[in-house]
Amino acid sequence: MKLYYFYAILTAPGVIVHELAHAFFCFLSGVKIYKINLFRFQPVAGYVVHAEPKGFMSSWLISFGPLVINSYLAMFLFAQVRPLYDWWDLLFLYLGIAVALQAIPSTGDAESLLLMANRNFWKNPLVILLYPLVLILYLLNLLKRFYFDWAYAIFLFYIGQAYFIHYVKLL
Repeated sequence: MKLYYFYAILTAPGVIVHELAHAFFCFLSGVKIYKINLFRFQPVAGYVVHAEPKGFMSSWLISFGPLVINSYLAMFLFAQVRPLYDWWDLLFLYLGIAVALQAIPSTGDAESLLLMANRNFWKNPLVILLYPLVLILYLLNLLKRFYFDWAYAIFLFYIGQAYFIHYVKLL
């Protein structure tokens, strides 16, 4: 149980960014937000309660928002890590890992996206082309049981570092 709290505290910055990404895309889509809980010590570490999006694309943006925002922020943070590893580098590394570990949208996000796809199927049959994206969310959550989120964080680290090396060469 103590390990759960330790892990929750370490990944709290990522959970906060994850929920703010949902809220950001709600705002962009014009979807009213009723309640935001950025972090708590529960199995669902945070949540955003919002009105039903008007279309499937808005729902898709809200569900996939954390994957985009957390991934880009993690790559940016990882790009700041220098080979010398002073305390700033360690802080950027920690924050990058915390944010990257929370990049994958939750099963709840997948469920809400699936419900929205089912509701909009008869209104827009092209929604069927986006069903694989819902499947991808379920698959990513299944793979988290096998530490895929850590593999994804390592992948983002290497992308961020490759960006840093390329950026330094341009200067």
